[in-house]
Amino acid sequence: MSAPECPPAFVCNVQLNVDAAERPKQPAGCATAYDANSTESEHTEECCVELENVTVKFHISDTDIVAQVYPNCMTLAEVKQDISRKFEVEPQLLVLRQDNRPLCDSLPINATKFDEFGIHEFQLELRVPKDIGKDPVPKLDLDVYYDKHRLADFITVHIPGEDTEDGQPKNVVVEIVNAAIVKPFLCGYRDRASGKEYLDAFSQTGPYFDRWKARRYYSRDTQTWEPKEKTLNTAHEQSVQCHLDGINVLYVSAANDFVIVPGKYQTFAQKERAERKLEKIQLIQRNWRRWILWKYIHIRAKEYRRLVRNREAEEDRYEKCVEQRVDRQLAIKQFPRSKDDFDLLYAEICLWKRAELKRIAANYEGPARISEVNILLDKEIQLLNGVERQRRLVCKAMEDFRKDQLLKKMGKPIEWIGYKDCKIHMDLLSTQRVRFLTEVYKDLRVPVSRDVRLTLIRRVMEILMEETCFPDFPELFDLFEREKNLLLYATSSDVQILRKRQNILFFELIKFQKSEQNKRDPSRMCIVCKKVKEYKEFAIRTRQSHVDTCKSCYYLKLTATENTVYQSILRCVQRDERKRKCTTSFAFVMQSDDVRHIIDKIWHGHSALSKTQNLNELRLPRWNKSDDWAPWNCVCLTERETRDHYKIEDIEKVYDPKFVLHVSNRHMLARSLFQTLAAVAIEFQETGQWWKVGMNKQRTSNLDAI
Repeated sequence: MSAPECPPAFVCNVQLNVDAAERPKQPAGCATAYDANSTESEHTEECCVELENVTVKFHISDTDIVAQVYPNCMTLAEVKQDISRKFEVEPQLLVLRQDNRPLCDSLPINATKFDEFGIHEFQLELRVPKDIGKDPVPKLDLDVYYDKHRLADFITVHIPGEDTEDGQPKNVVVEIVNAAIVKPFLCGYRDRASGKEYLDAFSQTGPYFDRWKARRYYSRDTQTWEPKEKTLNTAHEQSVQCHLDGINVLYVSAANDFVIVPGKYQTFAQKERAERKLEKIQLIQRNWRRWILWKYIHIRAKEYRRLVRNREAEEDRYEKCVEQRVDRQLAIKQFPRSKDDFDLLYAEICLWKRAELKRIAANYEGPARISEVNILLDKEIQLLNGVERQRRLVCKAMEDFRKDQLLKKMGKPIEWIGYKDCKIHMDLLSTQRVRFLTEVYKDLRVPVSRDVRLTLIRRVMEILMEETCFPDFPELFDLFEREKNLLLYATSSDVQILRKRQNILFFELIKFQKSEQNKRDPSRMCIVCKKVKEYKEFAIRTRQSHVDTCKSCYYLKLTATENTVYQSILRCVQRDERKRKCTTSFAFVMQSDDVRHIIDKIWHGHSALSKTQNLNELRLPRWNKSDDWAPWNCVCLTERETRDHYKIEDIEKVYDPKFVLHVSNRHMLARSLFQTLAAVAIEFQETGQWWKVGMNKQRTSNLDAI
């Protein structure tokens, strides 16, 4: 234990004089050390306090007490600032009390009560704000005080007068230093059954402290060295004689003498350690190999755990996607909106019909079967009528929505990015005309009273006089004239059909452009419905040789199928090709109808490996990963089989030769079905006319000559 040193600002004893005129104002209810009835001289004598360090105890609860040392001239606001930093709370939330009375922040410590040993005791409370919200509730945590900041405690030791030099009793503030060392983590293991961790032991006592090494010893003997020279008896090397006895003399030759230079002093322990060097080298190598093996095992185990986690995450993602797809299909069946949604309903009806026919064929014969089939046909007609009724309602609602979107797009000003990334808007006369006529079109669609309608008709007729170049202008003007006469002279009349025709022609008037009145799009006749339509109304596919059927007639020939499934398969193929940076792949010119033909006609609607017939799980990955995707370079597999297939480096070594031959036959069939696409690809590769890639010959040829 050691007494703490006073801060530099409080080294010397200072007398604190407080003038009565500069006395701080205390709020009501706060404890104060000033007496209102005392005179200025009495107050000056009381304020002359010797500066010293005092012990301050904070009672957090009945059992938790912390102590700190502060100069007696510090204010309680500074004390709050210091204690809030140690507890990691805001100082505005702390409240100091003494004898259950709150203390003011401007009050110094020496103005509060203290016991016989000079210890100031306060109750420390925490005020919780009401608008804390979702933030954690602050609290006075002793773990933060002791463990995180590792703060020391202070005690006041009372020394009686007989133990001091001057015979006066003293109160000494003593700091209790936390001398615990931080134990290093040597190693350990964890029990898999119980989950407990066992760590290798480390003693509480630190390493041995050699005082002789730490002590700096200086002496003259170790700092100076004086060389000395000594002259020998002989000036050169010569033989040495020694007397054997009184008569004989032994001569020792100096020819074989050699000089021995003393080396560094070596103890017995050092010598023994040097002799065991090979053994220690082997020990180091053995431990090194053991550590290398341990590290390799840990790296491989970490890699294995990572692969397992990735596999589990991938399985969870796949299951989540399946659940989302099922939920999406249920929502589509309940609230269909697009053509694909209604095709899904028609496909469900076909599947239900096939299942019922199988049940009837298995359970009934003769007249009973005929009656069951008639009942089945009646149910099918009811279902189809209900779906068709809903489809017409949706088409009507979507038609108005599409018209509004088209008018909004036509009336939008032209925008582009100009100099210094400045966005430029150009509002043409044509766009202004479209916006003006759109407002009139919206007014025509709103039901209003008779007088308001007549006013609107007169306004529209004035506008039509400026649009005389419109081809259907006479008919549109005549329709408004007829409605005006009916409203003026007829007592009751039904003009709803008349207004529908007006809205249709007025919408065509908005779309009409004066610059395009002499232009006419090329057209031809459909061989099925015998109607003359523009080229954009005809279906264009990759497997056709000429254009002869419009889109509506072509879709009538197709059976109702789940087009969304084939569209998702095509999107998966395009996404994979885009990741592989193969933007010239055939996947970007294929259509959902082509994907359906590949799966149903070439691969017979099931996986080539597992024979799975669930269309939601089927994919069309590459057969040879090094070549671009094509109808003759794909295989029908499930999603899991696709992931495993892309991990194969050599197909010939993994798959059976019979399976490889089967896939090759499927590829030959696909090349024969998509021979037009293959011929176009070969032509582009040989001629190098890449600027025409993606353009169909049918779109550039004269179709009227066909």
